[in-house]
Amino acid sequence: MKVFTSPFQNPFINLALEDHFLRGGADLPLLFLYVNRPCVVLGRFQNPWIECNLPYLVDNDIWMVRRQSGGGCVFHDEGNLNFSFITPDPMIERRKHVELLKDAFLKADIELEISPRHDLWLKGKKISGSAFKQTKYGSFHHGTFLVNSDLDKLEESLKHTLVAKSTKSIASVRSKVTALQNEYPHVEISDVIEIISHHLKTRPMELDGTLLSIPEVQQSFDDLRSWEWLWGETPAFELEEGIAVRKGELVAPKSGRFSPETMKEILSQERIQKLFPDFSEQHSSSNLIL
Repeated sequence: MKVFTSPFQNPFINLALEDHFLRGGADLPLLFLYVNRPCVVLGRFQNPWIECNLPYLVDNDIWMVRRQSGGGCVFHDEGNLNFSFITPDPMIERRKHVELLKDAFLKADIELEISPRHDLWLKGKKISGSAFKQTKYGSFHHGTFLVNSDLDKLEESLKHTLVAKSTKSIASVRSKVTALQNEYPHVEISDVIEIISHHLKTRPMELDGTLLSIPEVQQSFDDLRSWEWLWGETPAFELEEGIAVRKGELVAPKSGRFSPETMKEILSQERIQKLFPDFSEQHSSSNLIL
């Protein structure tokens, strides 16, 4: 199995590359490894208002991202290694790759446990979460691996902005987490890449920027950053005030986008500022190659 590493820390670029590989952009199977700048990554069918502390994200320059796979909301930063096993099979064996990771770390005298949800745990705490996507092109199993992440920021980022009266979104399953360096202080992300690559009997290859010029990658990158994807894909939910929202659009008591403009006659200014912090700087910055 080939191992590719990304030189980019922009989560929208890395998710666009993952999608490109899944859709035939490389010979499969492969393992794609990457590190993102600080961000919170929602599952495909989740609600950012329920899953994230939106004002905290803006105040701390933590981006909000929605991925294509299901599952729960996770925090990424420079101390977290993301992995994506991408295969040509339309159905993925959900336990196969966590067993591979467990075996790789065992060779390095690091003993991990596999949970019923196909997560990896270290001494009773979660260290790696997983999500999956299956298509006619192939499938992937991707996840996080906390090496030396800021766990205080992780906890604060994943607090809810609001509590909905009702929702059709998928709720995250919260677990106590730990980072690898809490038990093995000298292990860095580069060491984790080496542990996995050695187990696969291969050497990782770093990607270059030429892939970013591919039209399909550019289109995927733009789609992932769009309002329609980030906010407009939010499943239906309802607030206590009788406000009903579906796909980012108001169903009641009026029409239009769920936004400060439409809420100014219904909610207080303080509540509006909490629900709709200014993500314009993120949108501008995310257009850059980081």
